[in-house]
Parts: sequence; structure tokens; C-alpha cells
Amino acid sequence: MTSAFRLDLDMFDRGEPVELAMGGLRRVVRWGRPWQFDTPAYWIAQAELFAPPANYKLGSTLAEEVTACILGGFGLPAFVGVRAFEEVRDAGLLDGSCPAAEDIETILRRPLSIGDRAVRYRFPHQRADRVAAALALLSRSEPPTDGLALRDWLLQLPGVGPKTASWVARNHTGTDCVAIIDIHVLRAGRRAGVFAPSWEPTRDYQRCEAFFLAWATIGGVRPSVLDACIWSQLSARG
Repeated sequence: MTSAFRLDLDMFDRGEPVELAMGGLRRVVRWGRPWQFDTPAYWIAQAELFAPPANYKLGSTLAEEVTACILGGFGLPAFVGVRAFEEVRDAGLLDGSCPAAEDIETILRRPLSIGDRAVRYRFPHQRADRVAAALALLSRSEPPTDGLALRDWLLQLPGVGPKTASWVARNHTGTDCVAIIDIHVLRAGRRAGVFAPSWEPTRDYQRCEAFFLAWATIGGVRPSVLDACIWSQLSARG
């Protein structure tokens, strides 16, 4: 009876406290064990098994990457955003010129052929305006090439927040100095105790990013691999 009772306790014991520290911020979490779902240790173990792509690029130029990430932002399945980007690119609107928002919107209002379905893009007017404004700024500016500096520079683009800016910077430069805090990473971080339940990316992005980077560092995996692993698993589960 005693050994069985101890085994039961071990199954729910999340281990010793671990301090996450990054940029002067500190947070104590229960690390857990690799087989305990939703613990920090579980996701590190999954990331160690995860086979990341050779690179994360959606486009061949920064203008294409910005367009792809804006079109694939909040409120859309990833495959819809990618298909919309491909339509805009294949229409020749990303060839180095500054397309009008109306021309981009015309493309986005057409049904997107995805597999055997025709899908409507949800935000044709809003996202067309954002893409056009972003491409206009890119055409008259020289953005930095360093990943972190590029992320911060991208925040001046209309409609681009820290998640989208981090996504562009990661895809374009391969940097591991940023984290992409999307809904899946946010949920995993909250359930693992790495993020507080009340934290929201809109107001707490810097804090979430700092502790996410500390989580990956202590676990010995690249942040890009950890967030790609989380996104891959949780998005597949819907």
C-alpha cells in the first residue's frame, strides 16, 4: 500500500521549483517531468524530438515575408493566410513596386482554391490596406538586418504588432532572439506555469517573450524549435 501510494504521488509531483530569469525578470515554475503533459519539461522533451524545417521562410524577400505574415495574422487558419499570400505574389504585386490597396483587395476578394474547396478570405479590406502601407514604407526605408533590431523596426508598420513583427524577423533572419507568442504558445505557457494566467500578448508581450526565452534556454533547446513544436502540435489538435 505504501509503495502504491508513493507512486500515485510521484505521478502528480511536478518536481522541484526552477527559476526562470531573463532581462531582470524572474519567475519560479515547477519544471515537471518529460512524460507529464503541459509541464515545462514535457514541451522541452517534445522539442528535442521535433524535426524543424531547414528555414521558416514563407517568402523570398522581406517584402514577401511581411506580406505573408500580415495576411496570415490573427483570426485566420495558417493555410488560408499562406494561400492568400501566394495569390497576391503570383499576381505580380510583390515584384518591387508599391501596389495600391485596391489592387491587393481585388485579389483577396476572390475565392481561394484550397484543396477541393473555395474559401473566402475574411479581412480583404483591412489586410489589403495594411499590406499596401507596409510595402510603401519598405520601399523608401532601409530596415536593419539583425533579427532583434529588425523586429523592433517592423513595429512601425501599420497593423504590425510584436507577434507579427517577431514572426517576420524569425522567418526572414532565423533569429532565436525573439519569440512568437501566438495563441498556441500562450496557452501552453499558461498551462505550464511559465506565463501567469492573466498575461495577454497585447500588453505583456515583452514579459511573455522573456520567460519563453528563459524556458528554452534552461531546457537547452532553441526558442525557434520550441515555439514551432508547440504550434505544430496544438494547431494540429485544433
